[in-house]
Amino acid sequence: MLNRFLKKDKILFNFEARNFSDALRKMLKKSEETGVHEIINQISKREKLMSFITRKNFALPRIVLGHKKNTEVIIAINKKGIKLGQGTEPVKIIVLFLFSPKTDSAALIAQALRIFNDDNLREELIESEKPDEAINLIKEWESE
Repeated sequence: MLNRFLKKDKILFNFEARNFSDALRKMLKKSEETGVHEIINQISKREKLMSFITRKNFALPRIVLGHKKNTEVIIAINKKGIKLGQGTEPVKIIVLFLFSPKTDSAALIAQALRIFNDDNLREELIESEKPDEAINLIKEWESE
């Protein structure tokens, strides 16, 4: 399910960011979207209400964009972890979802939570070095 939305050019390795907004800005450079500032503002407002950061060193920021035809998923990986906010543990994987209203966003987020909560898979993804490798790990996990 998630693997259908993954594209090689939207998986970023050795990703660096100073904070949450910086991470979103850099990830959105890989997106087809314009209006990056407004997207960051909307995601940041939602983050204040309910954190996208999990206890297992990954984050799943997301937004539904009414005009969007196709959902985009952008993944950023940093082996050491990035401190995205005060009081949070460093995050090693960020999965940014830019949802089309046509996509069942709840189902896709639920699947992503199952995938990235798998300690073994998460560690393999963190150690992966090529987009094909990361995509194949997720495909294999989903086919089990």
